[in-house]
Amino acid sequence: MTLAPSRSARIDSGVEIEITPVAGALGAEVGGLDPARLDKHAAAVLRDALDAHLVLFLPGLHPTVEQLRDIGALFGELEVHPYIDKVDEDTPEVCVLDTSATPKADIWHTDVTYSQHPPIAALLHMVQCPRAGGDTMWINCYEVHDSLSAPMQAFLARLTCIHDDGKQGSLRAEHPVVRAHPGTGRRSLYVNKQHGRRIPQLSRPESQALLGFLYRWQEQVKFSCRWRWSPGDVALWDERVTLHSIVDDIDDVDGTRVLHRVTVLGDDPRAPEDAPTWDRHRSDKTAASGFYGMAGFEF
Repeated sequence: MTLAPSRSARIDSGVEIEITPVAGALGAEVGGLDPARLDKHAAAVLRDALDAHLVLFLPGLHPTVEQLRDIGALFGELEVHPYIDKVDEDTPEVCVLDTSATPKADIWHTDVTYSQHPPIAALLHMVQCPRAGGDTMWINCYEVHDSLSAPMQAFLARLTCIHDDGKQGSLRAEHPVVRAHPGTGRRSLYVNKQHGRRIPQLSRPESQALLGFLYRWQEQVKFSCRWRWSPGDVALWDERVTLHSIVDDIDDVDGTRVLHRVTVLGDDPRAPEDAPTWDRHRSDKTAASGFYGMAGFEF
């Protein structure tokens, strides 16, 4: 991926926005924003920057709960998450993530891929963070896909993957293993270890072997960027073409880490147009090998 260079953009309100890449694979820092003056013109600039860099960091923005909700709404309809706690009843679109009270998301994932229409983007606002530790990392899934051999890319483009909510409820969806971004048209790998369970076109042993390889391959550091949080920072990323994970190295004594999150809906994952899928695999129910891994994916 060729990164866009540092640049500035002027929005209609006259505010100059500075956009500076932070890593070789993805990520850019955006300066010059005022949360009270973000409008559709600023959103258009941010959307272009997001297409180029996949994840944007807005340091020291310090939005209110309502401002965070309103910024997210500039990009589309907002999700009311089925499982995560909300900040308050008046803003149900804003979730609260407190690592002292909820499990840390320290596994590479894309949010809510067990939905038929998973999110297109997400925003995180760091409300309170520890003095050290608790960084977040992102992975560029365009780069992951493009690094694979041509035969592997062609093979994967004809497969789907079943995703579920890990028995939090009963949500389940099937999405292409390789998807085409609706804006850029580029192909990216679209499987993740947290929610991906099985490739139905393959036998269970084949599915587990392939998913195991893909999960290990996409987690290479060269595909990633890392953000060291400060209070007030906001991160905005494209859920369709990235993975993210917390770095779980927070000190137990000084480990308070509280974030507010807003998620933008509207996605419909689609395989590349020239990649029809194969039929589902029909296993031999009389053979023990056909039942290998019935409980789900085994890491």
